[in-house]
Amino acid sequence: MPVFTPLQLGKLVNLAKQGRIAPIYLFVGEEEFCKQKAKQVLDVLKTQGAIVETYDLKNKDELKEFLSSRGMQESLFGIRKVYLILGGENLPEKKGETLVNSLKNFPNVFSWFFIASEMSETHPVYKYAFEKGAIVPFLGKRQEDFFESELIIKLKENNKYMDKHTANLFLSLVGKDYNHFKNELEKLLLYSCDEQYITEEDVLKVTVAVESGALYLLSDTLFNKGPHKAFELILHLLDSKVEPPVILGYLYRYFKRMLILKEFLKKHPDLEKEEKYSAFSQKLKEIKDNPLEEIPKAIADVHPYPLYNMKKNLQKIKNFKKIFEILYRADTALKRDFFQPVRVFNQLIFSLWQEIKES
Repeated sequence: MPVFTPLQLGKLVNLAKQGRIAPIYLFVGEEEFCKQKAKQVLDVLKTQGAIVETYDLKNKDELKEFLSSRGMQESLFGIRKVYLILGGENLPEKKGETLVNSLKNFPNVFSWFFIASEMSETHPVYKYAFEKGAIVPFLGKRQEDFFESELIIKLKENNKYMDKHTANLFLSLVGKDYNHFKNELEKLLLYSCDEQYITEEDVLKVTVAVESGALYLLSDTLFNKGPHKAFELILHLLDSKVEPPVILGYLYRYFKRMLILKEFLKKHPDLEKEEKYSAFSQKLKEIKDNPLEEIPKAIADVHPYPLYNMKKNLQKIKNFKKIFEILYRADTALKRDFFQPVRVFNQLIFSLWQEIKES
């Protein structure tokens, strides 16, 4: 059981169900994501009667308590004892060596789950996990790549299919919170029921977008489906008790990000020329991975798919000054003149559309 790729996690779970349980499981990467992955194996052990004890070594008090204890309490009646260690990167090598030596004497009674943001290959825990346990590395991939891998796995498990456009739309709407991503995906799978193909309409009907996703959805609707559809979406947001200034903020931040992207693309003409999404995404990843590049937060924090569509929409705007003047008039009408929100947004959307058309 040496190194397992993220896509092979199901195999690790099946091995645990068969009683082939490793003495050490080492998950390396972003903590919350690794915890969710480790939980899949932990749940199997719990159903088999294992007792779980957790330590968070990022907490100074818990670290002190852990280092001063033997680190391995004898299990009663042969019941497997499982230690879940968060912040595993803080485990000193000397303590790791002690744990490994103890494990060699109790290979079938104890299991250790280490969640670490990083760990040296020379660390005793890493070496023993490589030799006798299981290592699942999530390093070297961006969060959107994790979510994409997870989406592929879940679709396959449920005998479902999404085309690339629909998959990217879903990923762009759910944002970066893993729990939100997981909940929305489960909801979408249930909604599709016996249908094998999940469509764009399914995603838009079911998925609750995080703020960045709602921002993208509203603005992209205006550019690609016209003012009537965009106004319908705004009415839906108002009916859902989204405050008018928040909706206006969505639009303002979209055009602000679009302006930042315009300047960013001037510095990266090769990225601007990319017409295919796959090539655009790969080129953007290379730029982000370059430590010498200064990436604006408005670009770095966004899934590539909205940026790709935003790049196409950029061609439809020649005068950002007029766009921001229209937004300012709407803001004044809401906050100073106290006009009805429906009236303000109707005027705003059709004014923006007129400016986009004329450009």
